[in-house]
Amino acid sequence: MSERVSEERVLRDWLAREADCGAADVDPETVPTNSAAVLDALLTAKPGAAAFVWRERPVRWYRLTLDRERFVDLRPVDGPDDLLWRAASTDGTLFGVAERIHEEGVAPLESAGIDAEAIRTYRDDLASGTPFDPLVVRTRCGATPWFVADGNHRVTAAALHYLETGRYVPLSAYVAVTANPVLGPTITRIRGLLQRLAGRTIAHRGSREP
Repeated sequence: MSERVSEERVLRDWLAREADCGAADVDPETVPTNSAAVLDALLTAKPGAAAFVWRERPVRWYRLTLDRERFVDLRPVDGPDDLLWRAASTDGTLFGVAERIHEEGVAPLESAGIDAEAIRTYRDDLASGTPFDPLVVRTRCGATPWFVADGNHRVTAAALHYLETGRYVPLSAYVAVTANPVLGPTITRIRGLLQRLAGRTIAHRGSREP
């Protein structure tokens, strides 16, 4: 079951999480109150992961609980960090990163430059019953898979916990649904065609005037 949520709520929660994690570009004492300033601050702190918020408008936001099938197919969001996580994954998913850890230990993470200690801490929190903050996940209308913009370490920790215990603890997520990019060029072509037809009609009428 999903519910619509406001973009401002999602971005404020995301920015507050960056402040809690000690992001250098976010001052926890001066988190902005203006919605535009919140977006600017988030883009400064996470320019790669958060870029879709302004680049792929409009964005519809929902909050839901991820089922197991969707969870195991989550992937890191496009950008520089994506290369690190994919390098440590067996199949490009974050679940695949947990599989590498489960089978080989943390060496693949260290080689890829990923914080293994953060993953272990999150796994222990989950095992002790501490719920995670909602992930931030993005997808396009009617598209799969879903990409994690915020929460790669939490997803990997939950996957590792699942592999170790056989139990999936459902994760909450804010899901951003953006427009299918195919629609943009199509609309542009249709608009151009209509404009050309209108121009020809006007020219034809003008040629018939005495």
